[in-house]
Amino acid sequence: MTLNGKTIIVTGGSMGIGRAVALRAAREGARVTVVSRHEQGLAETVRELTAAGGGDHGYFVLDVGRPDDVERIAREAGQKLGTIDGIVNCAGVYGPIGKTEDIDVAAFAETLQTNLVGTFAVCRSFLPLLGKAPRGKIVNFSGGGGASAFPHYSAYAASKAAVVRLTENIGLEYAGRIDANAVAPGFVITRLHRETVAAGERAGSAFLKKTLDEMEKGGASPEKVAALVAFLLSPASDGITGKFVSAVWDSWDDPAFQERLRTDPDFCTLRRIDDRSFFKKEEPA
Repeated sequence: MTLNGKTIIVTGGSMGIGRAVALRAAREGARVTVVSRHEQGLAETVRELTAAGGGDHGYFVLDVGRPDDVERIAREAGQKLGTIDGIVNCAGVYGPIGKTEDIDVAAFAETLQTNLVGTFAVCRSFLPLLGKAPRGKIVNFSGGGGASAFPHYSAYAASKAAVVRLTENIGLEYAGRIDANAVAPGFVITRLHRETVAAGERAGSAFLKKTLDEMEKGGASPEKVAALVAFLLSPASDGITGKFVSAVWDSWDDPAFQERLRTDPDFCTLRRIDDRSFFKKEEPA
């Protein structure tokens, strides 16, 4: 029960990874409030939360891309819940799929509004409540394009890379008071990947094939993602902040890995690779 007595907000909690994260938090003892545009899905999530972990769980209907509404919900949450111990930003969209010249500018901007501005607005509006906790926690979700190029998905990739840098900034600005980290979930099968299938060749033949192959294999486990998020919300992660951690590829549950997260300022962060800071290994003679 690593989150026993904690109050956690999960955006995008009506389905997919957001629901899995909310359920894990409830099982770990947290009081969970889920947020989404989809009220029916939110109600279903709360029923599952109650069955999984009891507690006083609830929801708010909210489009995170509307900053004024985010501020209003933050005020309501403060009145209803008091101190907030953790925020998890799972809400996100793929946006337009295709080559740059074929992407509608308005659709590109709308994607950044949800994925980047929405994440920023939630962090900004809830920071005063997180600051009342002994040690507040923020977990933001990056994704494809966060650490490498993601052609045909420029809006999504740009927003997710920006979320990582935003998270690094928050981690530095509130060091010692609030830990902020970004998670790369891996290839968890969600509605987003069904959008790739529907897009067909506009998604690029290589990524379309990869998506179909991963869907056939079942993809990555959402429970593995939820386990990492639960760790980052818990006191066990105190002092780990401003990091970009993969739920699938990183050995985040290894104590040595966790210690390096705490002590190495460049480890698991976005940096340019060059011969000034990162030296090539000499080839053996």
